[in-house]
Amino acid sequence: MEKAPSLRRALSLTAADRVVLRLAFAATFGFAIAALRDWEFSFLAPMLAVQILAATPASPSFRQGATIPLVIFLSTNVALGASSLLMGTPLVLLAIVGLVICWTFYAQRRAAPAMAVLLVQIAFCCVPLIATISLDVARDFSDFLLWSSIAAIITVWIAYALFPPPTSSAPAAGPPAPTGLAPAQAAQVAMSDTLVLLPLLVTFIVRGDINNIVILMITINLLREVELAPGRRLALAILLANLLGGALAVLAHQFILLSDSLLLFLLTVLLASLWFGGRLVRGGPMAPVYALAFGTFLLVLGMAITPLPGGAEELFTVRISKIILASLYAIGALSVVARIRLRPQPDARL
Repeated sequence: MEKAPSLRRALSLTAADRVVLRLAFAATFGFAIAALRDWEFSFLAPMLAVQILAATPASPSFRQGATIPLVIFLSTNVALGASSLLMGTPLVLLAIVGLVICWTFYAQRRAAPAMAVLLVQIAFCCVPLIATISLDVARDFSDFLLWSSIAAIITVWIAYALFPPPTSSAPAAGPPAPTGLAPAQAAQVAMSDTLVLLPLLVTFIVRGDINNIVILMITINLLREVELAPGRRLALAILLANLLGGALAVLAHQFILLSDSLLLFLLTVLLASLWFGGRLVRGGPMAPVYALAFGTFLLVLGMAITPLPGGAEELFTVRISKIILASLYAIGALSVVARIRLRPQPDARL
């Protein structure tokens, strides 16, 4: 009589197992929607779904879910309007974009909602860059970002429905709520982050090279995850995470090209996401490294299977070199602003 309950307990999923399965499902289902709908920016839906899951310890309410497309709609349209009106005065446009980026980094360090900050950063970094190629492509990107956010929140709701938190235990607490920094300290870190990101954005906008958007996105993800204090271990972690995620994405793409099967593509994404998710959830101090690697994997794989409009197919060595370049740039830039980017203490008044 005792064997059945024992077997049931052995087969039951732990809270950590469910988190891993939700992450893997979100990445796979997000890519499935993008592939079946033939979306050009296929990395957006899985990347946003994984980011939402990482930021929400419980299934988002309808109000929370509706807020994400609303933030995207507002931020992309403001970025589009600014790009359209100020294309003839790039210095003014870049000044406005720089101020918005600095404000988002400040809001992040003051413990603003992580997803809202990320969405505004994507809008004001990617839309002006893509607009240098074509305003029509920039509008397409805005539309795909909006639809991808809707697909992402639906994916998250389905993931929680399929793999809900265990009912036999207390509700999952999730990651601890971020503690905001004091205003002066947050401004100090925001300024250093802006000094790292803005030169890249200015260079790519001036050159009008949309293929380099992968370097920009990797840098945004890195600045969201990286610790405040630089060092050799941090530099090694940055390089390792981006190389791991990028190399696995490029290898997965080569396998997908050989198989030429949507089912095998989704299976590849599922297996890789289960591996990344398991390391991320149970990684301890290494969890931020796997989070960076997972984000890089989704980004590079998505851009490999659907090259950006106005861009071009890239060789294996070119993709890897760009990942290395993004990592080395971030390491070098963070070293330059090390005196500004100190390790502040949390604001005790918050």
